[in-house]
Amino acid sequence: MSPRLQDAALIENALQAVERAMARSDVGSIPFFGPTTLGEMPPDEREAAEKIETKVYREKPEETAIHFCLTSARSLLDVAQTLMMTEGQPSPRERERRWDSLVTHTKKAGRAAYRAALVLADTKRAA
Repeated sequence: MSPRLQDAALIENALQAVERAMARSDVGSIPFFGPTTLGEMPPDEREAAEKIETKVYREKPEETAIHFCLTSARSLLDVAQTLMMTEGQPSPRERERRWDSLVTHTKKAGRAAYRAALVLADTKRAA
């Protein structure tokens, strides 16, 4: 097996492990409203959504941080896997489409990691 295929297999195993961890954790109860979703809400609904997020994040800081860390890891592993599995020379249009998708996943990972840091920082201040 080539080193690239071995690396791809390792990343696939890591991705499956992260997905199993997410399935076993209490992440389904962690609310998250992305900036686009919040921006589309009427002001009163947006305020209510933000209050729900804050309440749950403060009541379950560990679970919330775990959720966002795992979300970030899953997105980054997906990016790495996609990059490793890319073969041949795609057309310029296909390459641009792939890169756009990878950028979106990488941004999602960064936002999730940042959200975890915010939750942890808030917990530190509350202690």
